[in-house]
Amino acid sequence: MRAFDFVRLIFIGLAVLLGTFMLIRILPAVRFILFFVLIALLVVIVFVLLKRQREEQAAERYEKGSTEGQIQQHIANCTSQIERLQQELGQIQNSIKDLEQKLGKGKEVAPSVLQKSDAVLAGFRQELELRKTKINFYRQCVSKLKKILSQHELLSTVEQKKAELDQLRQKHYDEIADMEQLRLEVEHEYTYLDTIQDLSTRMERSSGADEVLHLQKELEKMLAE
Repeated sequence: MRAFDFVRLIFIGLAVLLGTFMLIRILPAVRFILFFVLIALLVVIVFVLLKRQREEQAAERYEKGSTEGQIQQHIANCTSQIERLQQELGQIQNSIKDLEQKLGKGKEVAPSVLQKSDAVLAGFRQELELRKTKINFYRQCVSKLKKILSQHELLSTVEQKKAELDQLRQKHYDEIADMEQLRLEVEHEYTYLDTIQDLSTRMERSSGADEVLHLQKELEKMLAE
């Protein structure tokens, strides 16, 4: 849980607690009701805190398990190593500088001490170069990992956009199918109209009972379809 949310909930709880005590002093007759209200409020606050914590832990586990989360974790580890090595690099440089200053101030240095000092300085310089090499290595790793992360994020974006495009295309296909269905229904209705118009015209011109009955059957057959 973020510290801001936690502090805000604490302030809200304290404000409610203070307001409850003030109401108890002003209205002592309802102290028992206010007591139960306060207990219920505390239970709700605890429930909200626990729920928020579980949600954040679940989101953190998901992020760490995702490819982006793993890449970011590797970047964080490399950055941590760089910071550690830079600190050690500064310490070694200070040690070399301090030892060289001490040797420079010494007017007469015994050969054995000078030989030992040179060996220590050589060791420090070796460790210095080693850490510079490691720092360069981790920096290259970070640069490569950032490129991989950028490519993966781009790929994720492309996949999301492709899904949106597929959805739009599917919607387009559905609309085309609906339009085709509507066209067929309209054409069918036009056929009905033409048929009714034809039957009406024939009915107007008919004079025999058999012909009228036949036209009536045609109309009923058309309406039954």
